[in-house]
Amino acid sequence: MEFKTLFPILKKHLSDGYGVPDFMRDLIAMITEVPEDEWTTSKDPSEERRDSTLRSYAKRGLPQKMAQAIVYRLNPDNMVASIESRDGTQLQLLADDLIGYDPEINSCNVAEKVTDWMVEIIQRSAGLVQQDELSRQKEEKLAADLKAKYGDYLLRESNGYCPNCGRELQPSESGKVVKVFEVSLIDKTGGVDLNNLIAMCPQCHATYLLDDNKKLCKELKAKKKTLMAHKQSVRLLDDLPLERGITEVVVRIKKLKEKDLVDATLEPQELHKKLDRTKDLTLYLTVNSYVTTYYVRIREIMVNLDKSKVIDYDEVQDQMKALYRRLKKANKSKIEVFTEMSDKIHRVTLQEELFCQIVVSYFIEKCEVF
Repeated sequence: MEFKTLFPILKKHLSDGYGVPDFMRDLIAMITEVPEDEWTTSKDPSEERRDSTLRSYAKRGLPQKMAQAIVYRLNPDNMVASIESRDGTQLQLLADDLIGYDPEINSCNVAEKVTDWMVEIIQRSAGLVQQDELSRQKEEKLAADLKAKYGDYLLRESNGYCPNCGRELQPSESGKVVKVFEVSLIDKTGGVDLNNLIAMCPQCHATYLLDDNKKLCKELKAKKKTLMAHKQSVRLLDDLPLERGITEVVVRIKKLKEKDLVDATLEPQELHKKLDRTKDLTLYLTVNSYVTTYYVRIREIMVNLDKSKVIDYDEVQDQMKALYRRLKKANKSKIEVFTEMSDKIHRVTLQEELFCQIVVSYFIEKCEVF
C-alpha cells in the first residue's frame, strides 16, 4: 500500500471535515509521540508554508527525513484505539473502500489493518528494507529463543526501560505487571553472546530488525556498555551493608528550607584536593554546590541522629569508606563512584537520587570518599 493511495481513503472517512493539512497532522499524531516541530516538515516556521508542505505529502508520500524522525517512536496501539473509537458505520464504510487491497478486511479489523499499513509505509519511507516471510519467521524464532534464555537477565539489566526510546518494559495493567519486551542482537553480524544482546520494547525491536544503521548500532553498543558497568557496580556493592537509619538522614535533608540554609554555608576545604577541575569539572561543580549549601546542616543532622541512636555515625562513615574502596578497586572513574554510591543509597532508602547525591557529596568533603 502506498501512502498517496491510503491517505485520501482515510481522509474521506476519518477527517471529520478537516482539510488536508490538519488531517495530516492528526494522522501522524495518531501513530507517533514525536511533536510536529520534530517532523522536519519545513525550515520555514510560517503556518502557510507548513500547510503547503503537508499537502505535498498527500500527493508524493512521506519524505525519508520525516519517516526517519518518527520511525523509532511509533505508537501503533494509539492509532488502533483512535480508529476504533469511530462509530460502526464509519468503520464499515472505511473497510468497504479498502477491501480491494485486502479481501479479509472488515469493520472489526480495519483499524489494525490500516495501522499495519501505516507502520510499513513509514518504515519503507525511512529506508528500512522489508523482510520476506521466511526471513521474518526466522527472526521471530530467534527472538523468542533469546527472550526465553536471556530475557529476565536483560530486563533487570535495563532496569525495566527500553534503552533506545525509554518506554517501560514492565508496565502495570489492571493491577498486574506484564512483560512487554523483546531481545535484540546489537551487532546483527555478531554471534549470540550476552554482551551482544539488549532488551528493547517490541516497537524498537521490530524496527531495528530492518535497520542497518551503523550509527545506531554504535549507540546501542555504548548503552550496553553502560548498562553492564552499572550492573557490575550493583553486584560489587550489594553485599556491603548500609545503616538503615540513613533513610532518616535523607528525609531530613529533604525537609530543609531555604531559611535553614541561609546562615549555614561552608567553603569546601578538601574538595579541591579530591577532584581535578580540568578532568571532572561537572562533578566538581555539582559536589561543590552541594557541600557549600548543605554540609553544615547535614553534619548537624548526623550528630543529632547519632545522639538519639537512630544511626551509628561512626558506622555510617566506615560503610561509606568501604563502598568507595570497593568501587575504586574495580577501577571505576570518579563520576562512576559518585553515581553508584548515590544509587546504592537510593536503593536502600528509596528516596530521590538528588538527595542521595547530596549525602555522597558530604562524605567527599568529610574524606570518606576520594
